[in-house]
Amino acid sequence: MDVIVSPAPGSPKVWNLTDRLGRHVGQIVRTTGDEFVITPANMRLDAPLSDAIAVQPSLDAAMNEIAKHLKGACQLASGGST
Repeated sequence: MDVIVSPAPGSPKVWNLTDRLGRHVGQIVRTTGDEFVITPANMRLDAPLSDAIAVQPSLDAAMNEIAKHLKGACQLASGGST
């Protein structure tokens, strides 16, 4: 599954994750400790990101983990900033 990462409106430390069909699959949240936490859209055990390694040291690392876990691409939306 391919995922698009886009900044959440009004939240400079949150990025929304959507698939190519525009469905919300989760978020990446930057913590006060400068860690990036991957949160699935729902907490069901069969959710696509339910067993991804949740805490990463950077946005790029979080995106790489998502791509690896979902066996697809994980790209920052055009015009998106880190």
